[in-house]
Amino acid sequence: MKKSNWIKKIYLDKGAENEPLSRRILDKLPGIPVELLEDIEKIKLELRLNPDPVAESKKIILLTKQKSFLRPCPCSPGAISCGYWTIDLDLNCPLDCSYCILQSYFDHQPMTISINRESLKSELDTFFENKKNRILRVGTGELGDSLALDNLTENSIFLAGLFRGKENFFLELKTKTDNIEQLLKIKALPNVIIAWSLNTERIIETEEKGTANLENRLRAALQVINHGYRVAFHFDPIIYYQGWEQEYQEIIKKLFKLIPLEKIAWISLGTLRFPAAFVKILRRRFPNNEIYSQEFIKSWEGKYRYPRPLRTRIYLEMKRMIAEFKAENKIYLCMESALVWRDFLAENKRGKLTSAFPFPWLS
Repeated sequence: MKKSNWIKKIYLDKGAENEPLSRRILDKLPGIPVELLEDIEKIKLELRLNPDPVAESKKIILLTKQKSFLRPCPCSPGAISCGYWTIDLDLNCPLDCSYCILQSYFDHQPMTISINRESLKSELDTFFENKKNRILRVGTGELGDSLALDNLTENSIFLAGLFRGKENFFLELKTKTDNIEQLLKIKALPNVIIAWSLNTERIIETEEKGTANLENRLRAALQVINHGYRVAFHFDPIIYYQGWEQEYQEIIKKLFKLIPLEKIAWISLGTLRFPAAFVKILRRRFPNNEIYSQEFIKSWEGKYRYPRPLRTRIYLEMKRMIAEFKAENKIYLCMESALVWRDFLAENKRGKLTSAFPFPWLS
């Protein structure tokens, strides 16, 4: 995402025009039309009239102020939580993955950059104090890719500074890009984890428009490791199709051939899931998409998922593949039920399973 030729227009929200970050971003984007904005409904109306509001929203940047930034990750009700917290600095994403649930959230929301990020410091100071006796992960990849806009915002540098010296708190920057330039400008910190979402080369090519290919993601991971960072990987969503086992096994082999095991902080697994409202958007934007041709059931929280026996089989097979490289103790499941967790752990635990954190370094 180093090039900016995808940006058609920049809107400056009222009160944001004189903020230092706004000026720095505008200086990096000369020649792109800029308009002062009184009401975001103007942009949303324009997007509603576009044949593809989702695609169009990714070509418009809104620089604005945000009231708050930090919140618990909205884990599916009834799923086992991993205790994750999110920092929402950027809303929407310039990448265009066909399965991305943000399409149902942000079809009329431009690429939104919060320019008052200094306000985040006081929020985090309170958070660090209130949670000082816990070990927690905090990340920015929930409502947009953590690094896709990093050449414009330099948020990675800013955030790393806020987490310096906070050993109990891990900052995770999650991406599908190879945009690591800013991270290499600063000294790596032990509690700043750079994470990549991985998928098969077939899925990357057909379903993850605008992202870095698998080789470039892994090469970028190796670069940040050589700079001193630790890394994490997310196989989410794992997509079931004929031949999936062989293709995911090929990724895992490539991953552990290149990346030292001791530099991997965690690995998550999650299967394809989506709300009912997402189907309408999918049919409109990707009418020939085949990854939704499998059997899905409506699960306990209202999302559509693969049937539980299939999800369990997928997780156990992925666990087996990863265990070949002695990394099974780094795995957790994302937004899964206690029943699937128990099958995955191969243990009939008594009592209530409440944590998705089996990591030794958390003990």
